[in-house]
Amino acid sequence: MKLKRHFSHQSMCMDELSICENHISDSRSFWGGKEVKAGKYAIWEDMESSLIGFVLSGEINISTGGVVCQLVKEKQMFLIPAGNNFHGRAVKDTYFMGCAFDRNMSLCNRFSIEQLQKYVDGPLKKDKAQIMLLPMHSLLVSELELTRCMLQAGVFCINYQRIKRELLFILLRNFYQQKELANFFAPVLGTDNDFKSDVLHIYPQVETAQELMLKLNMSPSVFKRKFKETFGVSARQWLIRKKEQKLIRDILMTNIPVGELAEKYRFTANYLTTFCRKHFGKSPTELRMEHRE
Repeated sequence: MKLKRHFSHQSMCMDELSICENHISDSRSFWGGKEVKAGKYAIWEDMESSLIGFVLSGEINISTGGVVCQLVKEKQMFLIPAGNNFHGRAVKDTYFMGCAFDRNMSLCNRFSIEQLQKYVDGPLKKDKAQIMLLPMHSLLVSELELTRCMLQAGVFCINYQRIKRELLFILLRNFYQQKELANFFAPVLGTDNDFKSDVLHIYPQVETAQELMLKLNMSPSVFKRKFKETFGVSARQWLIRKKEQKLIRDILMTNIPVGELAEKYRFTANYLTTFCRKHFGKSPTELRMEHRE
């Protein structure tokens, strides 16, 4: 009877909280968790915020930003910058957790993310071939497991989520060296948020860097400089990467025939194979066979 009364009371509390203005829906939440069964997918398209991903259990192959099927193991974390697509296929049953953030976040009240630029040796390296992985400190794992339990219990208070995100960044500041954090956050350092937001909003409407520049109503010199400073690559290279992200999704996660894929991406069948060999190291057919094995 006591147990029954407890659950009844808990249900009433949740009903009351659900109408509270601080109780946020999944679409507004910046913490989230997902259980992905072996062989199944986790997919996020054109992410509006940057995301730190945590694999609490299992293993998952992730493809994003030109990276194809990089293995992330249990108790490892990674960062996906805003604007990227993320596709993950679980190798084993996996529990994945994510925390969305922007570059205005601070690691503590005396140290901002932007200050990490001082600890990068030379120019920021935004290597598309590999995502930097960091092992998760045991106390960080414990904190994330508690957050997971609270989310699963239906605690979607925006104040709770904000406090937990601030705590996460404080733990990162305490458990990792500044150079480690500088390399980890490199994909989001030194960016112009307004310009980046405009690019992410407009780029689906264009095919070329020239069209993007005209849509943004900028001179060639200013456009080239701001784009390189913000994204670390030229506009042409960046647009190719966006095409890579969508193409690799369709190759690995659909059964669309190669001829139809070529037509969808405005390639000839031969050039599609050439493009895949150049950017992914294998033909579309080889990528599908390897992935399914």
